[in-house]
Amino acid sequence: MKSNILFITTLFISIILMGCKKDSEDEFNDANGTVPEKLIKKVNIINKDDPTHNYTYTVNYDGENRVSSYTDGESSSFLNFDQNGNLNSITDAYETINMSELYQAPYDAFESGDVIEYDNNGNPALIEVWKDGFGSELLNGEIIYDPNPNPYFYTLKAAGIIEVLDRVDLNFGYNVPSIVKARKLLFFNNPRAMIFKNTEGMTEYESQVTYEYDNDGYPIKAGIIAISLEGTSNYEVYYTYK
Repeated sequence: MKSNILFITTLFISIILMGCKKDSEDEFNDANGTVPEKLIKKVNIINKDDPTHNYTYTVNYDGENRVSSYTDGESSSFLNFDQNGNLNSITDAYETINMSELYQAPYDAFESGDVIEYDNNGNPALIEVWKDGFGSELLNGEIIYDPNPNPYFYTLKAAGIIEVLDRVDLNFGYNVPSIVKARKLLFFNNPRAMIFKNTEGMTEYESQVTYEYDNDGYPIKAGIIAISLEGTSNYEVYYTYK
């Protein structure tokens, strides 16, 4: 089931990292109304099939409520901000990623896939993903959302990531360049289902998520069933807020 975990992780990283009329917080508020700004302190992922692959991610904050570091219990990454409070770099045990390097040239997002359609709240709803890398078979994906806020949004903002996404350019055009901001793939609501079909219309991957929400509409628990051609995996996710 390791490939299932890799697929889920890669997909969510792609969603998070991908003309904007408004800033992202305005769009978030348009999608959710006025909701409290909640910051994630801890996320516990329980693998119901293999408890040796349970994970706990902890987010730490400085005195100004900025994300200062995060850890999975084995390794940590540290965020560094400049004098104006903008994210400057992220450092772990192996490398330092300078944000300025990300702004230098458009990234070829078409090598991962594309967004075909957005829903009424501005969330990516229909996407295409290359199954085994650029040039392989395209999978057509549908993402369905609950009308609840993305629980990571304000944590990403506190980490300075939202501002970074607004400055990173992506190229979605293979033959003719089509440059958009990386923020184009940011989702504002909470995804509850993802279904990926091949070009013949057969489902190759599907995940269904059921949530328990607190009084503010933020998830405190999620149950995930992930089904692929290799089998079925079951997870529980617990959210703790600052």
